[in-house]
Amino acid sequence: MKTSKIIFAVAAVIALGSLALLAPRYFTPKEEDRDIMDSTVKEIKSMVKLCSADIYEEVPIKASIGNRHIFARVTLKGTISFDIERLDITREGDTLHVALPPEEIEILESTDKDSYIVIDTWSDKLMGNSRFTTEEENKIKEKVKQNAIKNIYAKGYVRQARAEAAANLGNMISTLTTKPVKVTDPTPGGKMNKGN
Repeated sequence: MKTSKIIFAVAAVIALGSLALLAPRYFTPKEEDRDIMDSTVKEIKSMVKLCSADIYEEVPIKASIGNRHIFARVTLKGTISFDIERLDITREGDTLHVALPPEEIEILESTDKDSYIVIDTWSDKLMGNSRFTTEEENKIKEKVKQNAIKNIYAKGYVRQARAEAAANLGNMISTLTTKPVKVTDPTPGGKMNKGN
């Protein structure tokens, strides 16, 4: 049975990340404090991501190599996140215009117990070897992960994550700066690339 769960939750680090990004642009510290603050901001920004969604999915595996076949199940975990460092912010009058950056998707095999279970292996040849090596199984699981990423886009999870991120990011930046904020999303459905 295939089990899917996606949790949309803006991480608490969004406040820290937004503040770190906006501080050098829209707050005016004393000149003697500027170098110290800029250095601190760079350190914070390098650690912060706006994590918008956590993914949990149990995926059945049915694959073949030559005359050998395998039926298994793997549990995948992952995230859809947005790098605050890559936010594009411009100012027009009192309004801040923010463009949501491309999503970053990471899918990994769960480290939980029994996250990968081989249910059966068999061969088309009578008394043939049905064993799969660890390397072969890892290649099969890698294909499963790539297909999982495609399904995340197809099922609209990325679109939902981008909408949630845009809404929450706009509210947070507006609160931090007390300025009107307009968040635009150049790719509301996301854009799958080789990096995902």
